[in-house]
Amino acid sequence: MFDIGFWELFLIFMLLLFVVGPERLPAIAGYLGKWFGKFQRYFFELKDSINKETETTSDEINKIIDDQKSHMTR
Repeated sequence: MFDIGFWELFLIFMLLLFVVGPERLPAIAGYLGKWFGKFQRYFFELKDSINKETETTSDEINKIIDDQKSHMTR
């Protein structure tokens, strides 16, 4: 989903360690992980919903095209 490499994660970790301190870092990491999971689930649900709608629309368009082709060949 995100193209984050080792050095980016390391930099984020070091900034968090510097800003919040080592004693609060596990709680902050858990909180961020929970929200990232919620965001990821929401993103995939949205993506699936859009894919289903486009498939349905595509099927309807193909049906209309096939009907028109059959009327033209008669």
